[in-house]
Amino acid sequence: MVEELLFIGHVSIDRVKNVWGEHVQLGGAALYASLGAKVLTENVKLISAVGRDFKHLNFIYSIFPGSLVKRVNMPSTFFSISYDENFKAKYEEVKIGAGATLKVTDLPQHWIRKDVYIHLAPMPPTKTERFVDRIKKISPETWVSMNSSPDYLSNSKYRKILRKLMEKVDLTVVNDYEAMVLAETNSLVHAINNLKTRRLAVTLGQLGAIIVEDGKVQMIPALSGLVIKPKDTTGAGDVWCGSLLAAYVQTRDWTKSVVTACLISAIKCLDWGFEKIRKLRFKKPEEIVFHVLNLSQNIGQLTLKVEREKEKTLCFTSLNFSKVE
Repeated sequence: MVEELLFIGHVSIDRVKNVWGEHVQLGGAALYASLGAKVLTENVKLISAVGRDFKHLNFIYSIFPGSLVKRVNMPSTFFSISYDENFKAKYEEVKIGAGATLKVTDLPQHWIRKDVYIHLAPMPPTKTERFVDRIKKISPETWVSMNSSPDYLSNSKYRKILRKLMEKVDLTVVNDYEAMVLAETNSLVHAINNLKTRRLAVTLGQLGAIIVEDGKVQMIPALSGLVIKPKDTTGAGDVWCGSLLAAYVQTRDWTKSVVTACLISAIKCLDWGFEKIRKLRFKKPEEIVFHVLNLSQNIGQLTLKVEREKEKTLCFTSLNFSKVE
């Protein structure tokens, strides 16, 4: 049986501004997650909604054949995001637009089956709940994973819905901040111990992730150092989710899956948008190690070259200064 991965959520147009400049590029949590999974498997589909102004449908269908991206008579989802020098994001403008038309009925019933793994990208928890209830009613054994957004966590009603959903879905992915907000505590340890889930993945940035399964807590460190200065971190967490799911479906090993997700997410951050992973393909997670070794070697050589040039410049300046004296 060949498993399929299905991602449901936003495809957007993003205007991203950071220390490197400003770019207008394709984005959206569902698209980034799908691309993260695509690095490891061909069997990836996407369900989303875009506006009449969207000009990239051919691109999406070329990468994810068989996907269902409906086009509606309204503007596409749009995000304007600015980052400070530490890459902390600030959403300057949010227009959900076409994304708001995504409905539970857009998911065909024949796609809801045991061999399809479904990931729900961030959307209003009320809508996420409708998707989960329909999927589990039709096929209780179908894998459903979800992750949310901090934007929805300030609402107590939404937090209550998400906590209820965490007991229904097969995997919930949150970062450390989101875990504490959902548990209504300032202690991550308390949050991990008190959130009731089937499986929980708590991302810790460059530290790695914590996996909670069957009451057992496992911390898996990330292999940091690949990205010293990122070019664009937009969608990194979503790429992590997609890569994690694809790796886990292949290996059933959380350690390998987390390490793989961290590496693919790090590679994504080396360039704008998803350029670094758009054509990246591996048959199994182990193959990415050699790719990362090559990348690390190239980065190391470049760093060494820069340092040597600095040394030459300093030496030259020192000699000239001595002569002037």
